[in-house]
Amino acid sequence: MPNGRPDSDHLKFSGDTGDTPASKPLNEFLKIRLKHTEPVLAGREWLAGSFSVADILMADVLRLVDRFDGLAGYHACRDYVARATARPSFVKARADQMAHFAAADGAH
Repeated sequence: MPNGRPDSDHLKFSGDTGDTPASKPLNEFLKIRLKHTEPVLAGREWLAGSFSVADILMADVLRLVDRFDGLAGYHACRDYVARATARPSFVKARADQMAHFAAADGAH
């Protein structure tokens, strides 16, 4: 716990060290949402029955949270992200997006 704050600060991607006024309320909000999402995902494979755009969106958000270990202790959420991101359509969409970003970076 750097600076006495949990390692799961969810603003790390922005360079937030946990010393800003936005950190605590955002982290608390995220914890509340994850506590509600965890039992939902523990009881089903996908959010709306079969795999849908809702899963693509949710998996992408949770993937970012997991990148900073924000899903530690939320095993159903972590398993859900793994299922969704392993789907060939997700893998292809992400690869296409990364190729687009790489091409844009090379154009400058």
